[in-house]
Formats: sequence, structure tokens, C-alpha cells
Amino acid sequence: MSHADETLAAYESIAARYDELNARMDTSGLVARFTEAIDRYGSGGRRLLDAGCGTGRSSVAFRERGFEVTGYDLSPAMVAVARRRPGAGEIRFLAGRLQEPPPELTGFDVVACVDVPMTYLTGADQLQRALTAARDQLAEDGVLVFDLNTIGYYRRMFSVPTVADRGDRYVAWFAESPRIEADAVVVTQFDLFERNGTGWERLSMRHVQQHHSDRTVRKVAEQSGLHVVAAHGLVGTSTRDPADEDAHDRILYVARRAG
Repeated sequence: MSHADETLAAYESIAARYDELNARMDTSGLVARFTEAIDRYGSGGRRLLDAGCGTGRSSVAFRERGFEVTGYDLSPAMVAVARRRPGAGEIRFLAGRLQEPPPELTGFDVVACVDVPMTYLTGADQLQRALTAARDQLAEDGVLVFDLNTIGYYRRMFSVPTVADRGDRYVAWFAESPRIEADAVVVTQFDLFERNGTGWERLSMRHVQQHHSDRTVRKVAEQSGLHVVAAHGLVGTSTRDPADEDAHDRILYVARRAG
């Protein structure tokens, strides 16, 4: 099974319960940081493409901030959940991969990739295809805004086996490789256990991601016809400058068409 197929299988299996299991995620706060970057570096246009939109939480949050939103995601099951989301009635949702998006998505003032969907692009060629697709989706003065996990985050979160216990539900996860190197693929095993009567049910998933260093991102962006104009560190949903690959959780990038 390819890395892309493993990612699809993981999200198809969890789509119906994704929002419940990620209820503590501050999507609104994260979208607020994206919106600040858009307002600072963008053209002022409000036509936004939410690429890798998942169950549409970020799409609705952008819609509430006055954007005209279209969203797409690789998982048809996640897209089906997005279409049923309260507040999503005016949002068009489609299925497609970042590196193989639905056709005729062009002329957007903003392309946003929220909550690290680009980490699932393994290999510089996959990243380049996705960034090239985003460039083609932008209006001439549009901006691409996306976040990526830092090497420090991967090492803090996945270098040792971890269990989160929530009573009748707990999650265990660990990276298959004990050493997590810069620009390396990170394969993480997740096991969700939930009490069912007198027994337990188990759902297992493998998430295959890749750390993309700042040097790699800037190099591949240039190869894709984009120029990185800003990079801000994120700790949770708080912005920190300058971005630090070790101390911060993510880096929030802003890029424009080159030239």
C-alpha cells in the first residue's frame, strides 16, 4: 500500500468520529492565525480555497470570517461529513488530493492548507506537485498559507510511546523509528481503545508523514514557482517570532507566485 493510500485508509476509517475524537482541537484559534497572515500579506480578496479541508471545521471558520469558501479533501468520507456540518450550506466541498486536486479550481485570492495536511506528502516530488497545484489555483496576487510540523514537535510527541487515558477511551501512539531526523518520513502507529460493555473495541491506524525542513520548503517552493514571503512559529495557536524548528510546534508559511 502506498503512503497516500495509507493516509486515505486512516481518514476513511475515522471520518464519522473525527470531530468527536478531536473535540479539544482549537480550529477556530488556528484559523484566526491564518486569517491574520492573510490580512497582512494578501491582496484583500476573499475568495478562499481550503485545500485538505477534512471535515470542514476550518472551512466553516473561514466562512464565519467573511470568506467565500471552497474546500476539498482526499477522503470522500471526510468530505461527506463536511457537507453535513452546520454552517456549511454555502460552501462547496469536493474530493481530491493536494497533488491531484479537482479540476478548474483557479483564481483564488487565498489557498489555505490548515492543520498540516502537507505533512502527508512524502518526498520532495509530492510536495512540489502540491505546491505547483496551489500556485496554479491562485490569482496573480493571491497567497498560499500553510502550516507544517517542526522537527522539535515530532521529537517531543512521537519519539517515545505515549498513552492518553480518558476513562472509557484511551489512545496509544508511537513512531516506528526511535530516531526522528530532519526531512525524514515519520510513521506513527495509533491505537484507539474504547470500552464496549464489559470489553474493549480497538481501532488501529498508521499515519505516514514527513518532516519538511524550512530549507526544503523554501527550495521546493521556488522550484514550484512560488516565493516564501513569511514564516511564523506556532506554539499551540499562539504566534512566535522568529520561527524556531526546535522550540515551536509548527511553522506557518505564506507564499506568493514568484516574479
